[in-house]
Amino acid sequence: MLAVLSHVGIRNIGFDAFERNFAPGFDGLDTYIIPYGLTTLGGALRAAGHGVEYLDLRMVKGWEDVETRLRELKPKVLACGFQTPNREFAIRLCEIAQSMGITTIVGGPHVSCVPTDCLNIAAFDHIVVGEGDKILPELCDALEQGQKPQRLIHTEPLREIESIPLPYLSPLYEDVVRRKKCGFIVTSRGCPGRCKYCQPVQKTLYGNRIKFRSAQNILREVDYYREALGVGKFFIMDDMFTVNRSRVNEFTDLLAERDQRVEYDISARVDYFDQDMADRLAATGCNLISFGFESGSNHKLALMNKQTTREQNLAAGKIWKKTGKLVLANILAAIPGETEEDLAEDFSFVDELRPTMCYFNWMVPFPGSMYYEELLAADMLTTTDFNSFEMNVVHSMPLVKNVDYDMVRRWEQKFKEAFR
Repeated sequence: MLAVLSHVGIRNIGFDAFERNFAPGFDGLDTYIIPYGLTTLGGALRAAGHGVEYLDLRMVKGWEDVETRLRELKPKVLACGFQTPNREFAIRLCEIAQSMGITTIVGGPHVSCVPTDCLNIAAFDHIVVGEGDKILPELCDALEQGQKPQRLIHTEPLREIESIPLPYLSPLYEDVVRRKKCGFIVTSRGCPGRCKYCQPVQKTLYGNRIKFRSAQNILREVDYYREALGVGKFFIMDDMFTVNRSRVNEFTDLLAERDQRVEYDISARVDYFDQDMADRLAATGCNLISFGFESGSNHKLALMNKQTTREQNLAAGKIWKKTGKLVLANILAAIPGETEEDLAEDFSFVDELRPTMCYFNWMVPFPGSMYYEELLAADMLTTTDFNSFEMNVVHSMPLVKNVDYDMVRRWEQKFKEAFR
C-alpha cells in the first residue's frame, strides 16, 4: 500500500518556503529542517512493506499543487502530524485527500493533547494519540486487508527506540541534506524537565520514561549520512542529548577512536553540562550548542518552573564559550507574570555572556501544557480558537490577558539591535 506522509508546518513561513530559503539572505531553520518524526514513520512503513512518498507543504506553491500531486501519486493513505499552529493546514490537506477517496490519519502533539478537538473534525478518518511508529504500519496493514479500524486510537508508549528502523529520507529529503550539507538526527524521546510551557506534552506523547538510542545506534545514522550522502555535518535535534552522561561519554569515545572528521551541533540544558562534557564534545567535533537558558532572571525562571538559575546559565555558557566554539542563547518572553525588570535581566544576561547568536522566542501556551491548563482554568486566555495560535510568536492577537505584549515587542527590538 502506498502512503503519503505530509509535513504541514508552514504557519510562519508559508508555501514554497524551500525555494525562498535557498535565495540569498534567507536561511530560517523552519524552512529546511527535515521533519524527522515523519521520516521515522516512513522508515517504519517501509520496513513493514508499504510504499512511502512525502508531500511537504514547504515545497509546493499552494493547494492546487497539493491536489495535483495527490492525483499523480494515487495513495491509499495520507498521514500527517501537527502542532496547534498548523491545525488549519492539516484540516485543509485532509479535506482534499478525503475528496479523492484517500483515507486520512493524523497524530502528533495537538492530536495527542486534545483528541476531543480532532474528533469534531470530519476530515480526520483516524486519530492516533501517542507514538505512531508501531500503530501506523498496523493501520496500513488493516486498511489494505479491507478492515475498518476504530477512529480514535490510544497507543501504549514504546518501551525502547533502539530497534526502530532508521528514517527513510527518500530522494526528496536526501536532496535537501546534500544542498544544506547537513544531516538531522534525533537520539532520544522524552524530557526530565517540568517547564510549564512544555510539559506534560512530552509525557503525553512519549510516556513518563526518557528513551535513548545507544551511541552505536546513533553512529549508524552518522555513517549513513557520510557514506550515502557525503555529508559530514549533522544537527542532533533533541533537547536532552546531554542528559545521559554515560551515553555522551561513549559517543565521544567512539568518535575519538575513528579516523574521520565530523562536525555536529547539539542542544543542552545547563543543569546537565559541565567542563568535562564540554571538553569531550569540543574535542570530537561539536561546533555549536543551543542552550535553553530561557531567561537571565531567577524570578522568571521560577515562574516557568525551569528549575535552573541565572548563575547556572552563565556558568554553562562561559564554559562552552572558552572552547572557542559557538554559543546559541535561547530567551523566552511573554511569560505570565513577567515584568520589565525580568526582561532587563534577560538583556543583561545576554550582554554579559555575549553568545554567538541569540534567539528571542515568544511563549505560546499550547494545548496540553501546564500553562494552557492553568490559564484556561483562570480565564486568562483571550481565545480558545486553536487557529489563532502562532508558532513561537504572538503577532496577530494577544493570547494571554496578563502578558504585556507591547512591552515584549519593545524588548524584542532591543535584543535585535544589540545582538545581531
